[in-house]
Amino acid sequence: MKQTIAMTGVKGFLGSNLAVRLQNIPDVKLVVIDRFRPSFLNDDVSFYRIDLTDPKADMMIYEALEREKADTFLHLAFFEDHVPFSSSYAHEVQVIGTWYVLNACSKKKVRKFILSSTTEVYGADPMNPNLIAEDAKPKVNQNYRYMRGRLEAEELTLKFAKKNPNTKVFILRKCPILGDKVRNFMTWYLSGIIIFTVLGFDPMMQFIHQEDVLDAYMMFLLGDEIPGGIYNVVGRGALPLYYIVRLMGKINIPVMYSTAFSIFWLMRNLRLAPFPPQHIDYIRFTFVADGTKLKETTGFIPRYSTKEIVEEFAGYVKLKRAKIKAK
Repeated sequence: MKQTIAMTGVKGFLGSNLAVRLQNIPDVKLVVIDRFRPSFLNDDVSFYRIDLTDPKADMMIYEALEREKADTFLHLAFFEDHVPFSSSYAHEVQVIGTWYVLNACSKKKVRKFILSSTTEVYGADPMNPNLIAEDAKPKVNQNYRYMRGRLEAEELTLKFAKKNPNTKVFILRKCPILGDKVRNFMTWYLSGIIIFTVLGFDPMMQFIHQEDVLDAYMMFLLGDEIPGGIYNVVGRGALPLYYIVRLMGKINIPVMYSTAFSIFWLMRNLRLAPFPPQHIDYIRFTFVADGTKLKETTGFIPRYSTKEIVEEFAGYVKLKRAKIKAK
């Protein structure tokens, strides 16, 4: 039986690559909801131009889902590669936009709903355990409005799940993705010639390979036997930040937290940093998530370890820099 999958957020790494995979599966009909139609979409992909900040977005999304008879919804419309300078706009897209999407899915009574989230909602906190399981209470920095918005989107989704028991709901908390096709805080941070670290702190860090995270999301999209719930989607193992810096072959300059915050604040105000200085907490404290539930429930085992991912990314950065010098 043909599955109709609707999705938002196709401009980012996850959205674009998942759309390319899905549109080439014969038994899948793909419906894309975005502000602009991407050039990589096939002609037979249904596209609806909808802005999630539009007050009528929920009705327009519902009409699209009803017209296409969509049974699965993948919500990816989040700022993964940067945080907008306008916190109110970020809130409109990530929180109000999610509310509109959930309203439409509730009215349509979709069979499956998947929210893409992040292990960063657990918060970078000195009291975090070595491995954070899905039942741990998130504790994001309340001064970090962007991350508060990500958590609010989760909370809205959990309320939706209670009100719609016939819809199988998934919240996928992925750890930072590291790869040559990805743009996020860690790819930006580790690509610099000099890497500033916070003096006195050496947190454990984990990454997931770009191919592994795509495989995991495809499994949730196409599989019907996985029980709904929250799942950590993470790579194998973790490494200390100082060791990661050495693997990257970079110069490490440890600085006081106040100095690091000032450096990031200045870079942010000069439009050189894609994330605000509050994100420094994620290179200060550990937030390593436990992937046991995903493995035991689905049998999914990432192909790449965190060490292999860092080594591969280091090679990509060195090659890119060599090409720039050659020019």
